[in-house]
Amino acid sequence: MSGIARGAAVAAALALVAGCTGDPAPPPAPAPAVPPPTRLEQPFGLKWNSYRPIDRYAPAVGAYRGGGTFHDITWCAVEPAPGTFRWTMEDRAVDTALGQGYELLLRIRIGSCWASGRPAAAAARTAPSHPPADLTAYRAFVRTLVGRYARRGVHRYAIENEVDTATHWGADPRAYAAVARAGAAAVREADPRARVTDPGLASSGHGLAAAAALQDSGRQDRAVALYRAYYARRVNDRLPPVRDAAGLRAARAGTAGHRILTAHETVLGLGRAKIFDSFQLHYYDPWRQAGDVLAYLRARLPANLPVEAWEAGSFWPGGSYDPARHAAETAQLATTLLAAGVRLVVYLPLVHTPGTIAPTERWRGLYGTDGTARPASAVLDALRERTRGGTWHPVARAGLRGAAVDRGGTTALVLWSADGRTRPLRRPPGPAESTPLPGAARPWTAGDVQVGGTPVLLSLRAPLNAALTWLDQTAP
Repeated sequence: MSGIARGAAVAAALALVAGCTGDPAPPPAPAPAVPPPTRLEQPFGLKWNSYRPIDRYAPAVGAYRGGGTFHDITWCAVEPAPGTFRWTMEDRAVDTALGQGYELLLRIRIGSCWASGRPAAAAARTAPSHPPADLTAYRAFVRTLVGRYARRGVHRYAIENEVDTATHWGADPRAYAAVARAGAAAVREADPRARVTDPGLASSGHGLAAAAALQDSGRQDRAVALYRAYYARRVNDRLPPVRDAAGLRAARAGTAGHRILTAHETVLGLGRAKIFDSFQLHYYDPWRQAGDVLAYLRARLPANLPVEAWEAGSFWPGGSYDPARHAAETAQLATTLLAAGVRLVVYLPLVHTPGTIAPTERWRGLYGTDGTARPASAVLDALRERTRGGTWHPVARAGLRGAAVDRGGTTALVLWSADGRTRPLRRPPGPAESTPLPGAARPWTAGDVQVGGTPVLLSLRAPLNAALTWLDQTAP
């Protein structure tokens, strides 16, 4: 079929869908038996493969109840031909998450098929999205989807995913703006209670964008240092190695760099225009640079726009992977984000699924592919349980970094040495517990606790102010 004929056929099909007086979609399925949460009950979340049974990992999934997770729904997979709907797998994924007690974010993607005026992709759920061939038909699909899942208790939606990468968005990032505006409006029309977030810019681009901002402000050396530290584990990835300011300018001007910066400008501009109700952070890179990235983002977003890390984890390919370091860095990343005011940290993945994203494991799971829990899993368990219900505050005092978590009459401290040198802490006057991360909790009944570059979790039976006063007095 010629391009003109194919376009005419697509237009006719879209007109048929828009004008049909019948109901092309099956009636909404009944709400799940377990009422879903209406708000986040704790700031830790988990992402698993939504299309696979969770039986083997049910205890791990259940342990994060009250936290957040997400699921992608792609128009081309749900409606492979105009008027033909396939909701079964999506319904199952949604009902599983809600039944486990999670706050669920649905990311609405278009994909590649008739709906975007393109040939149908073999992998309908994961193929790159393209702008819709007809915005009216797109809005109708979004309203149908949101209406279906609002009845089940879903009120959180994102429009697309990582439009700065060609893997997820096949068009110019600037074309995303019209889709975001149309999609967000359709979500709110279908569900006035809904909250809409951005597509989540890829973690692999944040380092370049933050370094570019530093370079533009005249801090050349600082910009190069940030870039080099951020991409230390991303050898032969999207962006080239950089040695100096000229190399950074070349990275910015390259194909990948230009796309990243264009996408950042587009998405952050939409944030400033108040298209979104929150900002979705994706972060898998070194925890030490997370503060720089947050500073860069917050300088370009409205001050009152909440930041939520719907994807967080560890990008660590190759044979240098160290499970113990992964665990410590996971604690430091989660602590850094939550102490900086990020409201939610969703770890991805629970376990690597070979072939879904990469043939080999690059984003490190909490479980190995053999089903064995890694130390990072226990670290997040300890943080989740010993800080539950608390309010996170940053700690930068007495040569230590981390967070203090106010739990009313008790306080949890997550601490590590700012310079890596060991610092002894004398035992507090009241009952206390010490947990190396990674490591097992033990009562702190005598002696000092040594705090070095690896984080330690201290649980004190003292209110926040008393705990911080003790910290100032006991640290050398």
